Amino acid sequence: MIHCYRGDNLMLGKNPVRPQDLTDGQNLWIQSVFYTLQGEGPFTGKPALFVRLAGCNLKCFWCDTDFESSQWHPSLDELFERIHAERPEHCSLVIITGGEPFRQNIAPLVERLLKCNLSVQIETNGTLWVDLPVDPNLHIVCSPKSSYIHEKLLPRITTFKYVIGSDDIDATDGLPNQSTQSANVPARIARPPLGSEIYVMPLDAGEAAQNELNKNVCVDVAMRFGYRLTLQSHKLLNID
Repeated sequence: MIHCYRGDNLMLGKNPVRPQDLTDGQNLWIQSVFYTLQGEGPFTGKPALFVRLAGCNLKCFWCDTDFESSQWHPSLDELFERIHAERPEHCSLVIITGGEPFRQNIAPLVERLLKCNLSVQIETNGTLWVDLPVDPNLHIVCSPKSSYIHEKLLPRITTFKYVIGSDDIDATDGLPNQSTQSANVPARIARPPLGSEIYVMPLDAGEAAQNELNKNVCVDVAMRFGYRLTLQSHKLLNID
């Protein structure tokens, strides 16, 4: 089933800051499970089963996602029943996102998905870590939202993705130089290691004229610094 994109219940920095809560990983707080197309980053356009975890340890003032409204705390067995019910047989990619997925112990979930011969992409803000297996089918996409990246996470990141606004970039590298936690506050967002795969994506400011400026700056940055441009194509297609 294709889910329609909805703009209601956006966090927009109103969410509580939730600390890392590491249990044995046999029960997780889940916001939603749904099948759609991956809309951004290295797997853009690929059919994917999304597992959105609830809660985040940050509160980005422009966050366009609801990850706090669910009361569902399934066991891992219950979660896999839902995953198998929602995932078509031809879909081999599972996206674990949030919120911040590393806020909870996702290791048992990831290990079980990999044992099912599925590819797993984790989307993270870069500040937390849970020990995970090393596997060629595990892809970690980091969209840095603070000035640091967890030291154990850093060598495991396969792709970096930066959200770009028209007035918040550093002229020397085209990457963000303003806080994601408070508007109009200077803050140098963590940079990737030399040679990393880097995507830039325009910030959705919720206003057409500003969004156009953000897109234009992203195009310029990608061309000047050799980054890859990605759009939130799920919004363009009106799907989740």
